[in-house]
Amino acid sequence: MGKDSMKREELRESLGAYLDLIDEAEAVIASTTYQPKEHDLSTIIDVLAPPPLDLDSIEGANLRVLQAMVESCTKCRLYEGRTMTVFGEGSVPARVMVIGEGPGAEEDRSGRPFVGRAGEYLDTWLKSIHLERGKGVYIANIVKCRPPNNRDPQNDERAACMPYLKRQIQLVKPQLILLLGRTAAQVLLETDEGVGALRGRYHRYEGIPTVVTYHPAAVLRNTDTLRRPVWEDLKRVAAFLGIDLGRRS
Repeated sequence: MGKDSMKREELRESLGAYLDLIDEAEAVIASTTYQPKEHDLSTIIDVLAPPPLDLDSIEGANLRVLQAMVESCTKCRLYEGRTMTVFGEGSVPARVMVIGEGPGAEEDRSGRPFVGRAGEYLDTWLKSIHLERGKGVYIANIVKCRPPNNRDPQNDERAACMPYLKRQIQLVKPQLILLLGRTAAQVLLETDEGVGALRGRYHRYEGIPTVVTYHPAAVLRNTDTLRRPVWEDLKRVAAFLGIDLGRRS
């Protein structure tokens, strides 16, 4: 038995003995026969002495365990050059889960998603439809480590990270998923089509309504052409969520 398991068992015995004393005292006061009881102590023991993290099983992991798994992950070459993993952050459950391609330089330094110039631009998108980072919105990426020189994640790198993202989506329970850019759209929707062909309609991922639009970094490079299509996509998000764009945020 490991140290953590011994600690949990000792705590279980101590709590059990304490509750037995209380039950016995109550029986004496009530002048009744003391009958030992079975106490379910699992919840309080999990709070006082959390079980050790199982870093080998994604299925059933909560967000805390999942993040620990990501932080120690060496399943693909991207871990070799990372400064920090970028797990994701935001509200749980979420109205919208925004999923991009992967961390950039700012994200790699901070460990937070979309904090560079593209992230600031994304914040203005959310504000335009009365949403806000961390308030009904959860933000993540296809891969959790920065690809060298911001290149596209390679197939094996995407495959290594997808189990984490799939479990993350299950835990975040978004009402709608917003996919930013070609890589995010192609990986999650399992398609070879580009953003231009995929945007403009609702898709489904595991039954969750999904909208595809251009990546903020791409729009910053081509504002005149891409800003209007993105606004149409954002209005589609707002319409699904029942957000009245005529009111002030």
